[in-house]
Amino acid sequence: MILAGCSSEKVQESISIQAELDTTMATIGDVLHFSIKTTGSGTDPFTINDFEKPDAMEIRRQTVQDDKSIDLEFVFWDTGTFSIPALDVVFLNADLSEKLTLQTDQQNIVIVSSTDPTSAGTMKPVKDPLPVFRPVPMKMIILFMLILISLLVMAWLSWKYKKERLYNPPENVLKLPDEVAEEKLKLLREKMENDLEIKDFYVEMSYILREYVEHSLFVKTLEMTTEDIRLSRDELPYSEEEINGWLDLLERADLTKYAKMLPHQRSCDDDIITAELFVRSTIPYWKQVETPRA
Repeated sequence: MILAGCSSEKVQESISIQAELDTTMATIGDVLHFSIKTTGSGTDPFTINDFEKPDAMEIRRQTVQDDKSIDLEFVFWDTGTFSIPALDVVFLNADLSEKLTLQTDQQNIVIVSSTDPTSAGTMKPVKDPLPVFRPVPMKMIILFMLILISLLVMAWLSWKYKKERLYNPPENVLKLPDEVAEEKLKLLREKMENDLEIKDFYVEMSYILREYVEHSLFVKTLEMTTEDIRLSRDELPYSEEEINGWLDLLERADLTKYAKMLPHQRSCDDDIITAELFVRSTIPYWKQVETPRA
């Protein structure tokens, strides 16, 4: 509620001012409105000089309305009777030089405590409740969208791989040791027919058989010498005939490798047959083989 406050009017020539205070009694913290209206000043600008205000007074805002009035908003932070001092209203010429100065009357106001109903007068109207806007839970929305997208991707992948059957075995499946050894021995036989040197033949055959035993029995025969294998023959599951035939091939390869002897070409043909038979006969020691039905 805005109450009619004190006012004053001074006229000099054709210019006049009128000061109004919206109330003469208020409580601590109330926003009070003090306006200074001018008449007869035309388009001449005007302003107010700085003034000494009480310690308990705080000016919130000072605005000029349509070059015809000045509005002041202020509050008091203590109880008692206070005076709004007389204000100097200065009218200016077009070149901003001082043309005329008028002064408002002093305004008195009583500030009471809001907890003292006897001094505060009538009770203030109850303010309407302010609407409360709950913040949008963006974090929960983002998490929900991520979960939904993940479920959709999982459903799509499940449908896709259920629809597509695997007709061919994966290409990265490792071959078994016997398959690798037989392929390498077959390739070595082809090299023999193309005049492979006997020394190179025995070096490759020795490596193929050592690699086969290491990958099938998990014995590091590639790092062992022929003598080491001979000393460890009891730890190998092979029969006497199989182990002796393999050791003979390794010894002949060592002798050829170090140029202590050079076997005949016919010996190479026999030795590669012995190597192939060694691989086939030792498969049951490490791989389950189906026995033919009668």
